Amino acid sequence: MTIPASSNSHERGLQVAVAFCLLDVCLTGGAAWTSTSLTIMSDFLKESTEFLAVLAAYLTVRAVRRAPDERYAYGIGKLENLVSVAIAVAMVACAGFILVQAAYSLRDPQPAEGTLPGIVIFTTYAAIGFGISMRNRLELRKRESAILESQARLWFSKAAFDGVMALTLITQLVFHGQPWSWFLDPIASLIGVVFLLHAAWSITSSSMGDLLDASLSEHLQLRIMRQLVERFDDYDRLHKIRTRRSGPHVYVEVFLQFDPALLMGEVQSRIDAITRQITQEIPGTEVVVVPSVSAPEH
Repeated sequence: MTIPASSNSHERGLQVAVAFCLLDVCLTGGAAWTSTSLTIMSDFLKESTEFLAVLAAYLTVRAVRRAPDERYAYGIGKLENLVSVAIAVAMVACAGFILVQAAYSLRDPQPAEGTLPGIVIFTTYAAIGFGISMRNRLELRKRESAILESQARLWFSKAAFDGVMALTLITQLVFHGQPWSWFLDPIASLIGVVFLLHAAWSITSSSMGDLLDASLSEHLQLRIMRQLVERFDDYDRLHKIRTRRSGPHVYVEVFLQFDPALLMGEVQSRIDAITRQITQEIPGTEVVVVPSVSAPEH
């Protein structure tokens, strides 16, 4: 089985993300060990969950490359969507933990000590996180993928959270002796909760459609229609188009009515031409043209 270059690029990107997350867990764990900051401790637990989520995404991409077999004739592409939902659940769990800890801290605020390592870590990884998110967004312009979109959102929310945490810790360090600055830790954590919940909702909403076999996006359907219009003389009538996505793969069923006087060999030749043209327009598409005299009931 030949692996497309875009898939290899996607896998390499996830390898980098796994390595980055593992390093992040180690560094934030060290910073949390030497600090009394609730923000740093909460971030360490959040980073640990995100590392598991990114690792699961990487392993899923490798699994999805497996060729279809007798049991899974369409492959296991929907595993991408299931992992995306799992990532969203993990993010909600992180948000819940941070929310509980922030509530306790607001009731009894204490000055944070030993935050300098956390400041360096948050600042550095905020810049790196935004860079990875931008790279995933650029890859999304080439092809659609639930996993890739979830990773772009995950890294953006992570980088934004790290930036807010860095600003908070810097402010706390500058105004260490002021009691009002003690409230910045839990307040910043609540801002992080908002980022995580928003990202979790976006990931879930973008993944559930494919799990429920929703049709392709409108712009892809228009590209399919454009190819059928160009070959309008090859068939008598278009009855229906059914589309769905399974991971990186796109499945298209086109129900066309042909001239009854045509020989089957000529009909097959026209079907092959239509299939080839749609496949060239949308790479990775599996097209089935069904000769039909009436529109399918379902």
